[in-house]
Amino acid sequence: MIFKRVGAYAIDYLFIFLLLTMLSQIRFLNLTYDLYMENYDKYLEIMDNINDDNILDVVNDSEYQEVNYNLSKYSVSVSIISIVLYLTYFVGFQKWNKNQTLGKKLFNISVKSKKDDGNPSWGQMFLRTIILYNILFEIFLIISLYIFNASSYMIISNIITILAAIVFYVNVFFIIFRKDNAGIHDLIAKTKVN
Repeated sequence: MIFKRVGAYAIDYLFIFLLLTMLSQIRFLNLTYDLYMENYDKYLEIMDNINDDNILDVVNDSEYQEVNYNLSKYSVSVSIISIVLYLTYFVGFQKWNKNQTLGKKLFNISVKSKKDDGNPSWGQMFLRTIILYNILFEIFLIISLYIFNASSYMIISNIITILAAIVFYVNVFFIIFRKDNAGIHDLIAKTKVN
């Protein structure tokens, strides 16, 4: 079962990644594309000048923090598109498609309600998706961009990145080592995959 879930996850992730890449290139969906690219060029210049001796100085430098802050700010539309895409695919499409994504369909697995082995509710699908794909963290990062300055945002972004990684790895640990292969998202949403 673990290999089926990993295979389905990989296929779904690749599908979403390709779709998101295509959508992010559409100019009217990403109005700040030119500003993003301008800051990305500055970011590359900074990275070209990093070496073992100055890495801490560069990372703590206000110019580096401002460039990273701007990269995040000018990619908010892509972050929003990503959130909408994940919710549309993993909640809407999956619910519509007999609780299967394309990956799950290929591996002949589906999401079920743990309570009665039946179809999970929309709420269960929504809850498992926002937990599994760290959507709440992403929303908090977007809000943080408009609340905090560059240096504060960088600290918050680093903390959220660490928390998201912890949730991801604990989830993987649960799926691998629990007898029922339930991840955190399954336990909270009261779902299972079989």
